Parts: sequence; C-alpha cells; structure tokens
Amino acid sequence: MVKPRLRRRVIATSVAIIVVVTTALAAMINKLYTQSYMTNYSSELVAQIPMVVAQLKEAGVVNDLNSWINTIDSSNTDYLSVVCDRNDATAWRSDKAIDAGVRDICQFMPAHIPIPTLVTSPDGKSYIAYNLAEPSQSSPNALQVTVLRSADDYISSLNSLHHRTVIYLGLFVLVAIGLLLAAFHWSFQPLRRLALELNEISESKREQLGNGYPTELVETTEALNLLIHQSSDKKQRYRHAMDDLAHSLKTRLAATNAILDDPDLTRPELNFRIVEQISQMDELVQYQLKRAMMGQQGLSHDKTPLKPIVDTLSRMMSKVYSDKDIRFIQEFDHQQTVPIHKDDLMELLGNLLENAARFSIETVKVSFETTDKHYILRIEDDGPGVTPKLRDAIFNRGVRADQRHPGTGIGLAVCHEIVTSYRGNIHVTDSSLQGASFIITLPITH
Repeated sequence: MVKPRLRRRVIATSVAIIVVVTTALAAMINKLYTQSYMTNYSSELVAQIPMVVAQLKEAGVVNDLNSWINTIDSSNTDYLSVVCDRNDATAWRSDKAIDAGVRDICQFMPAHIPIPTLVTSPDGKSYIAYNLAEPSQSSPNALQVTVLRSADDYISSLNSLHHRTVIYLGLFVLVAIGLLLAAFHWSFQPLRRLALELNEISESKREQLGNGYPTELVETTEALNLLIHQSSDKKQRYRHAMDDLAHSLKTRLAATNAILDDPDLTRPELNFRIVEQISQMDELVQYQLKRAMMGQQGLSHDKTPLKPIVDTLSRMMSKVYSDKDIRFIQEFDHQQTVPIHKDDLMELLGNLLENAARFSIETVKVSFETTDKHYILRIEDDGPGVTPKLRDAIFNRGVRADQRHPGTGIGLAVCHEIVTSYRGNIHVTDSSLQGASFIITLPITH
C-alpha cells in the first residue's frame, strides 16, 4: 500500500482543520448576528406601547389614560396589535391588523413570548411578535396583548446576511488555503534544498551540504556532512592504499627479479629468497587492506627491532642496484627497537632506503638516537640531495624531485602518512654525506 506523502498529509489535515473550525465559527457568528439583527429590528416594539394603548382607548378596551396619549396619531405605525383571551380567541385587532388580514392569529401564537420571536401564520405570513404583558393566572378574564410586525424585511435582510456569510466564508477558506499552501511551500523549502544539495553531492558537483538550515535540520545536515566526509575519507584511503600497495609491490618485484638473475645462488637459496619475497608481498597486501579499512592511525604501537629490517632491505637494495656497489652504514644499537608496527616500519624504511640507494653514489647511512622526548631516525645518502624549494612538496602525492628517473611520486607521501599516523614528523635536510638526510621524529609515549 502506497502511503501518502508527508506534505500532502499535512496539507490535507490542515485544510480539514481550517474548514471545520471556520464552519463552526461562521455558524456561531451567524447565529449571534441573527439574534442581534432580530433584536435590533424589533427594538421599536416596546416603544410602540403608547401607540397600542391609544388604540385600546379608541376601542373602549381601556378608558383611564393620560392626556398625553391623546396627542399620538395611532395610524402612523406599521405595527399590528391583537388581544387574545384565555381561550386563544381574538378579543380585539387593531386597524392595521384588520387591514393586514390577520385573523384567528391567537390560535397559533405561542403561549409565552418573553422576547421578540419570529412566528408564522397558517397562511404562510411571518411576523415578529412580542407580549406586552403576560396574563394573570388568577384572573379568568385576563387578556394577553401582543404586538406584531411584518417580518418580510427582516427575512429579506437575514437572507442577504446568510448569503454574504457564505460568500465571505468561501473567500476566507480560499485565502486561508492559499496562505497555507504558500506557508508549506516556504516551510518545505529547506527540505527541497537539502534534496537538491544531496543530488549535487551524488553527481560530484559539491563536496558537502551548505549552511543556513533551520534549527530543526542542523543536526541532520551536520550528521550528513560527517557521513559524507567519512565516506570521502574512506574512498581516499582505499585509493591511497591501492597506490601504496602498487608502489610497494614494485620494489618487491624488482628484488625478486634481481634474485632470479643472481647466478651465485643455489637452488635451495633461490627458493628460500623467492618464498621470502612472496611472503612479504602477502603480508603487505593484508596490511594495506587492513589500513584501508581502519584508517590512517597506526594499527599498533609495537616495539619493532630495527636491525633485522634494515639488514633485509639493505640486501634487497644491493641486489636491485647491484651496479653501484653501495655501502650501507648502520649507526645504532643492534638491539634498538622502534615504536612502529613491523609492516609500517618495513614500508617506511623500504621507501626511504630505495630512494637513498637510487640517488646515492656509493654510501647510504641509517642512524638512530633517543632524546628526552623523541626518537630520531635518519636515512642519509651521498647523492645530489633535495633542493630547498622541493623539501616540503616532495611529501605530497605525485610530486617527484627528479624527473629523469621513472617513479610514481607516492613513496615519500606514504612515508609522511605513516609517520603522521604515529603523531610523528618527517622532513628532509642536507646530509653530512653531502646528499639528502631524511629525519623521522617520533614522540616518546609512556
């Protein structure tokens, strides 16, 4: 079952509420106006009492009247007067009532009319009636005097009022719906903007959601921006991991080729070296995949022995660059450990020693020292060095210091990422061997 959209549901509910409330309000207002209009229309009924009394005197019904009543012209009125006895018989009618053809009206008049009331005769004529006085229950001959007035003008005016009320109600509902639609259009604008920006992000037209959203959506947009940022970082980590893996495997493959071309190795030694390289490649693949999944923060802070890794890499570089007869110098305690994961240290020194061996003339030196707060690892060579203007840029991906030799320009970027993940620092300066000196500084944690 397809559920209605939230916007349609809210609009339908709001319109229904407006219609119901407005109709109820209009009905109440109309009722109040009807009663008020009737009261105003009949407000002269009480003022006609002297006229009625004068008519009663002329008919001989009442004899004792004040002299001032004699000055009233009883014919100058549109009010009708009747007198009903206790048997609902018409005891007397005024001249206006006779002229209006009012007959036997006492038979359908209500017994009590305390306020001006609309009554209808059997012949279909409508009147507004009011009792001047209720008859005494103790007097058998008590008479009820009732004043009437034609209700034609009142009904016409009332119908006009009802017509105007319907028109005004319809206009109010239309205006209210229009304002409501405009309000909802404005209210849902941030959601439309959110959807548009998300589409732009999916089409790579923007990197994150903008600012200026309503307070209710701020937490949502911030969470989405965080999710987008994490997704982007994850994609970048995967991309970097694949680049790093390709770069690292290139060195291992070069070493494997050098081993295969070495005529001095016996068959068992050759098999052992090849298996060693394959094992390192497998460990490298597994580690890069883990780092891509877990992020760039160091996987662990192990105490990794430095000498075995330097020895392995030195032998590897000697095979790769066998045409140089490179001399590798180690200036550190052979029991020295480094607070870096074994695979990270292998990757780090592999890239730095490969660079040093490639640019060196005949010497590469690895040294290590400890201060009160830091471990300092140096890899130096006697090559051409790195010009000052490139010393910061070479740690960016794709930047190469020497365009004459083939390379991807990511080896030093990988080194920078590894060192940074351990909250360390790497930079390059001039070497005591007249070449480049790459210095790695790691904090001592307790």
